[in-house]
Formats: sequence, C-alpha cells, structure tokens
Amino acid sequence: MTIGKLSRASVAAAMVATAMTGVLLTSDAPQGARVVGLGSAVVRAAVDPRPPGQGGPPVRGQAGPIVGGLSASSVGVLVVDGGRHQCSAAVVASRSRRLLATAAHCVWLDGAWRVDGAVFIPGWASGEEPHGRWMVDTAYLPPAWTQTNSPIEDVAADTDFAFVSLLPREGRLPEQVLGAQGIRWSTPETVEVAALGYPALGSYDGQSLRGCTGAATVEPFAAGKHGRPAEVLALNCDMTEGASGGPWVTGPDAANGRGQVVGVVSGGDDTSLVSPRFGPAAQAIYDAADSASLIHSPT
Repeated sequence: MTIGKLSRASVAAAMVATAMTGVLLTSDAPQGARVVGLGSAVVRAAVDPRPPGQGGPPVRGQAGPIVGGLSASSVGVLVVDGGRHQCSAAVVASRSRRLLATAAHCVWLDGAWRVDGAVFIPGWASGEEPHGRWMVDTAYLPPAWTQTNSPIEDVAADTDFAFVSLLPREGRLPEQVLGAQGIRWSTPETVEVAALGYPALGSYDGQSLRGCTGAATVEPFAAGKHGRPAEVLALNCDMTEGASGGPWVTGPDAANGRGQVVGVVSGGDDTSLVSPRFGPAAQAIYDAADSASLIHSPT
C-alpha cells in the first residue's frame, strides 16, 4: 500500500468531517512548543497502577472492541466545543505524569485553535465515565503545523501530533489514577502495532474503544500544495472519524492495549490509516511539554 496514492480528499474528509477540533490553550501556552534537550531515553515504559485486566485483542484490519486492560483507563475521548466534537487520546508516561498524546489537528485546525470546554474522558463507554473528566491545561505541537495556516489536506501528516497537559483531579495526577502507555522514539521500517481509538462514523458510534492490529509500514505520503513529501506509518484498518489522535501501541502486550506509543491516528481512507512516525521531532515536543508541565504544575 502506497499512501502517497491515497486520495487527498478522502484523507482530508476523514480528518475534518467530525471537525476534529481543539484543546483548551492557556494564555501563556506557546504557539508551538519551544525545543528543549532531547534526552536519552529511547523507550519509556508503560505505567499501570491497577491489577491486570482482561484485554480483548483487536482484529487485524477491522476495528474490534477493546475491553479491560491498561487501555481501558489510559485511552479515552478528547471532547471539545461543548461536547460537539471529539478525538481520541492516550495518557503517556512522563516525569510530570500529566501528558496525553493526540493528533495536532485535534488541537489546531484550518489555522485556528479550537478551545471550548476541552476535557479528556478516559475509558468512555456507552455514556459511562468510569474515571471522570480531566480538564486540559496546555497543548504543545510542532510549530510547522501552526505556521502554515493551511487547510489540513495541505499539511504533511508527519507533523500531525501533539502532547497535551492535563490538570490534576481531586489532588491526584492523571498517571497516578489512570496509568499510562509507554512511549518510543524509534521504530523499524515495519512494526507490529495495535491502533486504538473511538471511531464514530459509518458502522461505528464513538461509544466504545476499538482497535486494529497489524504490521505498520513506513510509506511515502504526498502533501498538498503547501506541504511537502513525508514518510508516515501506514496500517490496514477501517476505523473512521473520531479515532483521530488514538495511539499506535507496540510491544509484546500491544494486542491487549499495553505497550509503547509510536504514533497516533492522523487520517486515512475506508481501509487504511496513517500516523506520524515518532522520532526526534516528536521527542522534542514531548520534552518541552513535560518540562513545562513540571515547572507549572499546580500540585
């Protein structure tokens, strides 16, 4: 599968149809995170504060239900604009214990921040909120994403990632309550992953966590008139709008929703998804978000 041959219109529609919008941006948040030291960790391990759960493995190419396991608390819905729109996101391990990984277009879309009432609802299931609502504090994403002021179909998908800082709840940090997926900054040309999210259109209703497993491969992705050629991870998977921002997890227990995040759902078509490939650029934004979240921690 060559992602560069996918219809740009179909990819754009997959990103925009549910108005995959924003997160609350604090007044002192940067318009694109400053770059700090990259650090030395290639892999940060998952954190699970709960007893082991029974995970339901995703289906190869088809998004099956995910029940139990670490993903049931660490992955959830990112709700914005007073509940009118949603993306997916995952808590990722960090020193600040406050960070989510999601897609940049869930934070910034068509040249504008989408900031109304952003909350993260981990473990969302058919209207139930077993772990409560967590308010968004600040969002960090690549400056290249915000500086184009271009329609989403004209921006290279390899920059479609963001890290979001959450506020504590009842005196506890997100990672203490929810656990966290690990994170990884290098991947081979082919890597087995589980792509997780809350697809909401077509045969899906956005009411339950779904996932696909399979071999993700590095593929070329041709950007639009304001973008540039890029390389992304590609996976056969039929998840639809609403899954944007959901984690791509790898590792021995990835099929049960526990491992290291190597990317997030960016877009796709009826049978495939693409993700940015986490590397030094993503690590720089992550480090900036983590450092700022430590410095400005309200606890």
